[in-house]
Amino acid sequence: MTRAIFVDDHTLVRESIAEHFAKDADLEVVGQASTGEEAIHQAIDKRPDVVIMDIDMPGLSCFDAAQTILARNPETKIIFLTGHQHDEYIERAIAIGARGYVLKSDGIEVLRKAIRAVVEGRLYYSEAVLSRLVIVGDRLKLQTPSKTRLATLSKREKELLRLLAQGYSVRDAAAVMNISPKTADNQKVNLMRKLDIHDRVALARYAIREGIVNP
Repeated sequence: MTRAIFVDDHTLVRESIAEHFAKDADLEVVGQASTGEEAIHQAIDKRPDVVIMDIDMPGLSCFDAAQTILARNPETKIIFLTGHQHDEYIERAIAIGARGYVLKSDGIEVLRKAIRAVVEGRLYYSEAVLSRLVIVGDRLKLQTPSKTRLATLSKREKELLRLLAQGYSVRDAAAVMNISPKTADNQKVNLMRKLDIHDRVALARYAIREGIVNP
């Protein structure tokens, strides 16, 4: 019996998917979460075989949440379920060790195949994503890695960019990232310099354009 947790901040989407899979004889839905923080707590408590996680959620980055889950429960498999195909997301999913990357447009049967594949120890990436990947050594990589200004940002700067674009103040973003306001302010200065963007409105527009946040 495969034990699964579904994570999505859209309640209707999350509950609909969970309800659908609750009918499967070989899959048990052991939890649902609407944020990365909730996903971590549930994964530590329930120790599922697989966590199916949306990418664009408020608060803690899904990638940071996934890394924490994998650090605590290395046997848990991560599948990202998203509507986005941005290079940045795909690269980060590969980097943190996600076993699957499924587009919401693929439908429920593709997600079922993905769950089965990762539980059996295989990778599963949507065809639209897989067609853009190559195998280098023993790792997957994008055929054309991102060369945009976004690629010059550190992981923490990208996270701060996402929070600022969502409307967080520097102080509130610092609290979410568990860093000091001074450190967050320094990172804000650095990311604006690297992106050559110098006001919050333009920063938010850039984040939307690059798929960091939804409009």
